[in-house]
Amino acid sequence: MGKCRFCNSTSHGSGCSYSPHKKHEHVENEKACEFCGSSSYGSGCSYSPTGKHRHGHGANKCIWCGSTSNGSGCSYSPNKTHEK
Repeated sequence: MGKCRFCNSTSHGSGCSYSPHKKHEHVENEKACEFCGSSSYGSGCSYSPTGKHRHGHGANKCIWCGSTSNGSGCSYSPNKTHEK
């Protein structure tokens, strides 16, 4: 289980007093959403400021969709670009 990058808590969701949006972020796991811990991609994350799941960096995968593609074309990214 990872820890929040702002406060080192193992919790997910609201309650991080050090985060700019008051939500815990776990950025070290590319297999799970940084905000809720789900393995899902796309819409449906109630803790994310964008409402979309965003995974941790790693494995050369897009943090928004899990694709190994580069550049534009990510339907889940707010700016429609694959981010790694």
